[in-house]
Amino acid sequence: MRAIGIILAGGNNHRMKELSQKRAVCAMPIAGSYRSIDFTLSNMSNSHIQKVAVLTQYNAKSLNEHLNSSKWWDFGRKQGGLYVFTPVVTAENSNWYRGTADAMYQNLDFLKNSHEPYVVIASGDGVYKIDFNKVLEYHIEKKADITVVCRDMEKGTNIERFGTVKMNEESRIEEFEEKPLQAKTNTISCGIYVIRRRLLIEMIEKCAEEDRHDFVKDILIRYKDIKRIFGYKMKDYWRNIASVEDYYNTNMDFLKPEVRNYFFK
Repeated sequence: MRAIGIILAGGNNHRMKELSQKRAVCAMPIAGSYRSIDFTLSNMSNSHIQKVAVLTQYNAKSLNEHLNSSKWWDFGRKQGGLYVFTPVVTAENSNWYRGTADAMYQNLDFLKNSHEPYVVIASGDGVYKIDFNKVLEYHIEKKADITVVCRDMEKGTNIERFGTVKMNEESRIEEFEEKPLQAKTNTISCGIYVIRRRLLIEMIEKCAEEDRHDFVKDILIRYKDIKRIFGYKMKDYWRNIASVEDYYNTNMDFLKPEVRNYFFK
C-alpha cells in the first residue's frame, strides 16, 4: 500500500478511572487475549501498510513491552517496520507531547524520511475492522486533502463525547465540532484519517510555528473551509475504549458469536 501508518497511543483518559492508572488505554485487554491497539495494528498489517509508527507517552511501560513483539503483526524491517516513539528530551526540546499534532511534530523525521505519498493516522483505542486500501481509493477518487472515517451512531449513544461531523451531498465535511455540548448530528469521527504525507508535514510545521498542538482543533476544524475534507462512512462494528462503561460493553460484545465471527473468521 502506498501509505505509512501513524497510531496515536499517548493520551491519558480520566474516564477510564482506576483502569488506566497503571497502563495506557491502548494496552487494555480485549476479548481475553488481545490489547485494544491490536485491532488498529491488524487493520494496518492486513491493508499491507508495512511501515507504522506508534506514538506512546502516558503509562507506556505495558504498551511498549507488548509492542516489542511486533512479529505478531508481520511488520518486517526489510519492508518497513514497526517503530515506537516516546517523548525525548533534547537540547532544543524538553516537552512531553502537548497534543496529537505536537506528537507528530516531535517525530517529524519519521514522516520526512519516508517515501510513501500518503499517511493513515489512527487512534490506538478503537475496536473495528477496516480495509485502509478502500479508504485511500475513496480519498484519491474525491481528490480530497483529508479524509475522515465517520460513522452514524445508534440512538441513545452519548454523542457529546465524540467529534461530530456534518457532510453535504458530496460527503464533503461542512461542520466539525469536537465534543459539542449539544450534538446537532449523530455522525461522529472515528479518529481515523488519510492525508497526503507532504501536506501533513506542511500543516504540522505551521501548527508548531503558531504554538498549536492539536490535530483535530488546529488542523481539521481550522482548515475545514479551506481544504477539501471528506467523510468516509463505515457501517460495520466500531467502538472506542473511552470509559469504563465502553470497556465493559466492548468486552461483553465479544461473548456474542456474530461479533467473534466478524473479527476472527
